[in-house]
Amino acid sequence: MDVQVTQVGPCRRTLTIKVPPETLKGHIDRAFQSASRQVRMKGFRPGQVPRKLLEKRFGEAIRSEAKETIVQSSFREAVTSHELKVVGSPQIDGIDASPVDETTTLEFSVHLDVHPEFELGEIRGFEIAAEPTEVTDADVEAALKQLAGQKKTLDSIDEPIEENDFVKADLVYSDAEGNEVHRREGAQLNANIPIAGTDPEAFKATLLGKQKGESMKLDLTFPETFDVEAVRGQTGTVEATLQDVQRVQAAAIDDELAKGFEFDDLEALKTELRQRIGDEKTRAEKVRQEGTILERLLESHSFDLPESMVEDQTKVGLAQFRQRLESAKVAETEIEEKLEGAKDEARGDAERRVRMFFIFQAIAQQESIQITNEDMQAEIVGIAQQHGANPQEVFNYYKENNLLGDVQLGVLERKVRDFLRENAKITDKPAGDA
Repeated sequence: MDVQVTQVGPCRRTLTIKVPPETLKGHIDRAFQSASRQVRMKGFRPGQVPRKLLEKRFGEAIRSEAKETIVQSSFREAVTSHELKVVGSPQIDGIDASPVDETTTLEFSVHLDVHPEFELGEIRGFEIAAEPTEVTDADVEAALKQLAGQKKTLDSIDEPIEENDFVKADLVYSDAEGNEVHRREGAQLNANIPIAGTDPEAFKATLLGKQKGESMKLDLTFPETFDVEAVRGQTGTVEATLQDVQRVQAAAIDDELAKGFEFDDLEALKTELRQRIGDEKTRAEKVRQEGTILERLLESHSFDLPESMVEDQTKVGLAQFRQRLESAKVAETEIEEKLEGAKDEARGDAERRVRMFFIFQAIAQQESIQITNEDMQAEIVGIAQQHGANPQEVFNYYKENNLLGDVQLGVLERKVRDFLRENAKITDKPAGDA
């Protein structure tokens, strides 16, 4: 077999493979021998079916299958003999669906990307200034206010009306001569929803600051949908008597609030919130430190990337962006416009992910960071707990959908991140720094 390797880019190679007739003949002979053992024909024992009969009945199918086997095995042999680290999905040219002919040389080309070559730089001793993670009373108070906001109630108040208050009023409509033409009791008003026909700004300015029991009078133009047809389109006035004012109010921060969240009292709730806030701050600081290290790694490792991987990741990023736009009910024409405008950013993100993938891979290899069965089991259990599922069912799902490799990559990335952070120099942030 003759193999010519042509470098067509930093990480791109084209293999021109020629398989001579004698090699083809050996493959085809073995294919027919295998068929003879498998085919069941009346009058012949397994393995004794004459080749001429096989040629007549199954020759084209056997040769077509043999051709596919020859191409794949020749490609693997070429990759191994030239020590090529293939990444992505190779593309084969020059092969059609016709059966293989052992009397002529089989020639085809394979276009593929290879692993980039680069020297792994310094990965230990990155100096990172730690951000504080202690929990303050203000943090706890903010969390309590957020919880209190989840227990909002709509209460009547005896205070001046504010913008988001709800007002119940009785309305009296009069024509331009002052004659009453219509009444409406219990109308619901809001500063941002004016009485139909009034000037919105004038309505808002007049309503705000009023209190229950007060009245206000406004000019209006009777709308075309007004109940009294005779005055539609004419000018007149409306007088509103404010019967009730209601305001959405957060619950009081007390023991009753705590009990609403299944805690014995407010102090127990505060203790739990302090723990949760502390855990989240610690987690966020860990992520920030790792992110800082990764940015420095990216800055210090510049190398060419396999184009096919970058293209694949760019497509993935744009597909996810499209999904978000579709979920937001964005019009198709606008989606296409936004996708076109996002291509450069998507490619930049893809290059970053691919570069980081190879850096992680190099670090794992250099530092002998491996994924154990225990790591995978713990990951599957974690995924199952997040989704309230059975771990075995989760494992089966990932296995059946060929997604276990993605799980392994996620575990490896996390272990490399932990290694980098554990081997960094984490120092206290200097006092006074923002």
